[in-house]
Amino acid sequence: MSNQNKSYPTRRTSAEREMTNSLAILRRDMTTVMKDVADIKAKTSNTPVSAVLQSQPMALVHAVASVSMEMNVAGSLTMASDAKSVNKTKAYRLLWEHLWDLKFKSKHLAEIQANNGKPRWNTAVNFNQSPNTELTENLVAYLERNFVGARLRKSDVRDFVYTNFTSRKHTANKSQAKKKSDNACNRRSSHKKEHLKRRKTAYQSNKTAIDDEMKRDCSGLIIEEAMSVGESDDGTSPHVSYSGLCLCRPDWRSDEYNHFITLVDNKVVADLGLNSHQLLSCAFGKTVEGPVPDAIASQFPQ
Repeated sequence: MSNQNKSYPTRRTSAEREMTNSLAILRRDMTTVMKDVADIKAKTSNTPVSAVLQSQPMALVHAVASVSMEMNVAGSLTMASDAKSVNKTKAYRLLWEHLWDLKFKSKHLAEIQANNGKPRWNTAVNFNQSPNTELTENLVAYLERNFVGARLRKSDVRDFVYTNFTSRKHTANKSQAKKKSDNACNRRSSHKKEHLKRRKTAYQSNKTAIDDEMKRDCSGLIIEEAMSVGESDDGTSPHVSYSGLCLCRPDWRSDEYNHFITLVDNKVVADLGLNSHQLLSCAFGKTVEGPVPDAIASQFPQ
């Protein structure tokens, strides 16, 4: 059966549980008061009210005092919870407006310069290290000036500041990771296009010798879909040294086609001569599954 109609109880906060208990006590004491009032009414039918109050003064006083106290506790909890939420929202807004914004964008130079001139966290070091410790004290003082009369504890203010730091550091780390990944992708794409261009040029310059070696016309066989893919160019592969490529070769490539690519690459190196050092070192890493391009299948059916 579907679980769409099922409802699950939500976890209540400590303040909510205390408020519920206080309301239960309030309900019980109100019941007691109403009972006492009913007794008083019954007795005052033939007895002066002053005599009744003199005979049972403390019971009524205690009941009324208890009800008043519980009402004050419940109201105080609600007000404290609301005030804390409002203060937290205000503090986060003030900090985001006061500090440098990594994602700030504007077409106006003055606004960009204003953002760049704002204080900022050093996300390369911990919260309790310089210069973040100095910035923390400045931000705590800044918030305290904006919360005069709010009765905020200094520990709460520091918590607001620390939360802002962790949020900014997470954003900065995420941005750096994405930037590094994008740069790696761009480098691989650039290397791939440049090497494909070199291969085509080398084949056209040495077509007769390569075709004679292969014993067939190999025109049109150098296409992007048939090339090996550089899996890594950041030195993390165990197969290659720094600035090398770990190649992912299509699994459909035969020994004959691999031999053709080797001949072309040898011509690339020969044509570059002393500039062959521009080429990244390559090492075979693994094969990857994929369909055979039509241009290849028509000339190498096996």
